[in-house]
Amino acid sequence: MPSERAGGGDRVDVLLIFPPQTEARFFPYLSLPYLTGHLRRRGRRVHQADLNIGLVHDVLRHPQTLTAAVAARGGTGLDGWYRQAMADVVIEHAGEIRARAMERPADAPHEPQPAHTSAAFDALRLARNAVELFVGDTLLTRTWRDLGQLDDAVRVAAAAPPAASGVAVERLHRHVVDLLARYRPRVVGLSVAFFSQLAPALLIAAWVRRLRPDAHVCLGGQQVMLRHQDLAALVGVRHTVHALCHTAGEEPLERWLDALDGTAAQADVPGMTWLSPDGAAQCSTRPVRLRFRDLGPPDFADLPIHAYLSETTQLAIVSCVGCYWGRCAFCSYGNRSLARGGYQQGTPAQLADAVESVVRDTGAELVAIADENTNLRLIARAMRLARARGVRVRFDVRARLEPGLLDPGFCRELADLGCAQIAIGYEGTSQRLLDVLDRGVRAADYQRIVDNLADAGITMRLSVMGHVLDETPDEFEESLRFLTDNQDRIGIDALELLIAEPGSRLARHPEHFGLALDTSGPLTGNPELNYLGGRVGYPMAVGGGPARAEALDRLERVFRTVTPGRAGRLSPPSSAPGTGPRETELVEPHPWVRIVPTELDGVHDRIAIADLVRERFYALPRRDVAQRADGLLAARTARGRLLLGRLVGALAGRPHSGTIIEADVEYAGRPS
Repeated sequence: MPSERAGGGDRVDVLLIFPPQTEARFFPYLSLPYLTGHLRRRGRRVHQADLNIGLVHDVLRHPQTLTAAVAARGGTGLDGWYRQAMADVVIEHAGEIRARAMERPADAPHEPQPAHTSAAFDALRLARNAVELFVGDTLLTRTWRDLGQLDDAVRVAAAAPPAASGVAVERLHRHVVDLLARYRPRVVGLSVAFFSQLAPALLIAAWVRRLRPDAHVCLGGQQVMLRHQDLAALVGVRHTVHALCHTAGEEPLERWLDALDGTAAQADVPGMTWLSPDGAAQCSTRPVRLRFRDLGPPDFADLPIHAYLSETTQLAIVSCVGCYWGRCAFCSYGNRSLARGGYQQGTPAQLADAVESVVRDTGAELVAIADENTNLRLIARAMRLARARGVRVRFDVRARLEPGLLDPGFCRELADLGCAQIAIGYEGTSQRLLDVLDRGVRAADYQRIVDNLADAGITMRLSVMGHVLDETPDEFEESLRFLTDNQDRIGIDALELLIAEPGSRLARHPEHFGLALDTSGPLTGNPELNYLGGRVGYPMAVGGGPARAEALDRLERVFRTVTPGRAGRLSPPSSAPGTGPRETELVEPHPWVRIVPTELDGVHDRIAIADLVRERFYALPRRDVAQRADGLLAARTARGRLLLGRLVGALAGRPHSGTIIEADVEYAGRPS
């Protein structure tokens, strides 16, 4: 029941925070909107704040803070020059970036680039580059050997002035101070979906305890579900956090507020691990009774839904809790669905209600069905209902390459209903390994499915997994061949090595998969490939299989060999050239493209060029190309004209004058 004492000003029952630091900047992560919607429907006053996107907006509003961030990192060589050049470009174009990323009209979120900018200018990408420069080399972006090291570092940072941890941490502290002063919450809930959020979340928890000692602090989310026992053993956690929510949070938060009101006993609160500085953790014994089918749609109010870093306004819903397949051995999230009652699925009408609510309340142009693995037949039924109500919207899903997609008619129906993209995990084409991993798919079906989706106009975006158990060289080559044969039809979102996450079947029964795990030493992730290490689990050795270094080399071959022809995070449309000059005499580099000083490059017979939007380097031999005093690049030879044509095709400059031969541009390739 609502609290009678929650009135007065803007005071709220619950302040929900999504902490930095993640790449979840394209639309709001769903944990907060679903919790907010449920609690508000129960009469509770809630404010939700996404501080992950908040830091992006902070640096765009105050781009001069990049100068302090760069100075704090130091460095006088090429790295230091590059960081300062990036800061200069962001400061110079801050107005254009804000106009694109933050000041887009809500009723017309997909506008063309401002007329005074080049079509090659990618403001959203530059915004992402800006925040990475802002938070780099701070507590917000460190990777951790283990949870003990993380806890120690957070306690040191929490005891010091925020500015001692860098300008990004200082700005984050200001956000927390402002939120606590304005909303005076009774409960502060921190949703920790990604391992990279753990340290920032614990730092925020420590600040909350100091700034508002009467507030109760709770941590929840995927990482708490996976690691609540380990987290409960940490000194810093026990001193700053009242409770860890190790289930879905709607019912636990609702019942906890009742207990704080005195209308229920704390023993009646399900899904919580209660902490105290000196005592042992106490795990509630009450089961969660609220089911997914009892939940209404997400509520995005308070969030800057038109100011996330995507070309269109994208929002998301989920169709289930868990995964209807749930058996893939590496998936800690899906494997929780194997327990009785672990998988909960919405009804078609419930999901149609959610789609209708999101589209009509927000004007979203695309709805992401953000399940780990979506029941495509269920989504088709829901979207038919939404269409019957007059709701037409494009949508994305995540799925396996499963038998239902062998039906070309079903693929066409998905496209007709608005399906634009399907994100798919790709573990190769070895049926032997797919069976060991219990993927429930047939490699022999893959080509027909790719053909069906392509014919229907649905984009496939793959996450490619490496270190797939004891994959042989021949099996890898065959899997790579499938990607190259279909590269024009796919996008690639991520490359990642297999990780034995806590809670997965791999981690629970490694011997069944030929693995030896080290559960006592440092944690491991994908720091070479994924944002801030990506998934984090136990170091593993594969009996009779490749070592980690060899598996990493194989994924590097995928990166260098496969050139995806469709949009994906590793192949965004703006990084692929269209038509342009094959040859040109004279090129004007774009303002965000800088010439590297020769003394820093160290190679005197070339001109090194840095594209600070796309974060790419190009090299032009001085025997073929000269840099004029006015900054223009001039061809000296026939090869120089070709190279400058390629530079234009790579969107790093524009023809200025001279003889131009028009033709389809040839991509010069990624720089090493």
